[in-house]
Amino acid sequence: MNKIRALLPARRLIVGCALLLPLLAACGGGEQAVCVEKEQPYLASRNNPTLKVPDGMTQPNRAEALTIPEPTAGRHTGSGCLDEPPSYFRSTGTTARSPEEVVASWAQAWANREADAVVALYSGSFTAPTESAGSAAWLEQRREQVATGPVPDPVVEGLRVEPDGSDKRIVRFVQKFGTNSLRKELTLVREGASWRIVAEKVAEVK
Repeated sequence: MNKIRALLPARRLIVGCALLLPLLAACGGGEQAVCVEKEQPYLASRNNPTLKVPDGMTQPNRAEALTIPEPTAGRHTGSGCLDEPPSYFRSTGTTARSPEEVVASWAQAWANREADAVVALYSGSFTAPTESAGSAAWLEQRREQVATGPVPDPVVEGLRVEPDGSDKRIVRFVQKFGTNSLRKELTLVREGASWRIVAEKVAEVK
């Protein structure tokens, strides 16, 4: 009888562990599902279709839009959930909070041929570097250049940021296209919680 009593705690522990196994499996591990709230509103979220802007109107700035991943994107758990959230600082539609982040996002998006993301980082008050083309035409040329032209390195070199008042920064760096190097200067102004490009020029070509 004493032996039976001694075995009871161990038996209870084994039974308790067996009951916990299904719960642990539901919580995830490896490629198992990590969320089980199937009725959560965010699971029904979808990306809005791209707006069709009438002629003569300004393209909306989608730089702060966060793309909702498709169910098959990333590491899908099979339960309608992703075990990792989409990156807030992704290259497309990046919300950049500082001049350094703006330039980093600009360079990365260009290297990825994400033309819309590149153009979205320019301000609505952007001034074209040449008088031969208006700002809208120049940005369309930049869009085509990003989409079909030579691909630069995703990271710029020698980045330097100089203040020009409280809401303006002059950013100088080298952008490489293969064996060619362009020393560039971007002027950024604060717009809301971020910074946007209002001027761009090439200082030197190597």
